[in-house]
Amino acid sequence: MNRSMYSYIIKRLAFLLPLALGVTVVVFLLLNLVHGGPVGALIGEKPTNTETVNNLREKFHLNSPIYMQYYYWISGVAHGDLGTSIFSSMPVSSELKSRIPLTLSITIPAFLISVGFGILAGTLAALHRGRKIDRLTVGATTLMSSSPAFVVAILALYVLALKLQLFPIFGTGRGGFKDYFWHLILPISVVSIGPLAFITKLTRAAMLQEIKSDHYMFALARGLSKVRIVIRYALRNALIPIVTASGLVFVGLLTGTVFVESVFGLPGLGGLLVSSIKNSDIPLIQGIVLVVAVWIIFANFIIDLLYVAIDPRITFEKGSD
Repeated sequence: MNRSMYSYIIKRLAFLLPLALGVTVVVFLLLNLVHGGPVGALIGEKPTNTETVNNLREKFHLNSPIYMQYYYWISGVAHGDLGTSIFSSMPVSSELKSRIPLTLSITIPAFLISVGFGILAGTLAALHRGRKIDRLTVGATTLMSSSPAFVVAILALYVLALKLQLFPIFGTGRGGFKDYFWHLILPISVVSIGPLAFITKLTRAAMLQEIKSDHYMFALARGLSKVRIVIRYALRNALIPIVTASGLVFVGLLTGTVFVESVFGLPGLGGLLVSSIKNSDIPLIQGIVLVVAVWIIFANFIIDLLYVAIDPRITFEKGSD
């Protein structure tokens, strides 16, 4: 890694840190938007009295100015203390730690499937434009992109799990890794459908543009291997918009996972978010929103690095603007 790359990373981090700080401010203020204020969020529907309210205000520094309240809260977050769930009375960090692995077990494979197979399908469709494989790809992606994840999840659950009994109906199983993986195949497949269609269409469009370019035609005229031309010239340039869109796909998968986890009865972040909203569990909602926001910021940071690494025409100076 050269000096320019280090400089670029530092500049991107310098931009992302204020953004992350702004996110923490917004998440902190969620507690003040609840009916009854922070005390109302902490008490919920539990019976209380004046002494209890005063103790809570003292414990959570609610008698201090709001900037000091934020200071105490962010200090706790920095040490892994995200507060206590109102509904379960468990630390929010413990709740999140028990749910994040499952959500990652769905999101990451779904992301890899969407991007990997999407690039392959889009490339093949572009190279065979107007032929049967291209028409089938365009038709399939149109159908897939117009199918909401929660609708596909319900249909898949009813047909493949309930009627045909090809997959488990709900849960993560009670066996080892094989049983755990078997329970997640259907949710991963369902979550992948929309992003896969999006990446396929994007790749096809980008590849068609590259195939028509002068440098592609010149490479063909030189007699180079078509496979080499496609990979080295066309696909590499086409990856620029694809990598950029991959960040949107990763974020979109989080949204899709919320619905799919609920349909399949999976105890991930999606199910936790639904239950926390239902129970007005503001500290837990704060923790989930904060984790997802940091997740998105980190994903965009990685996408920025990949974007610069793939495109040789972009200088680190331009990329840092």
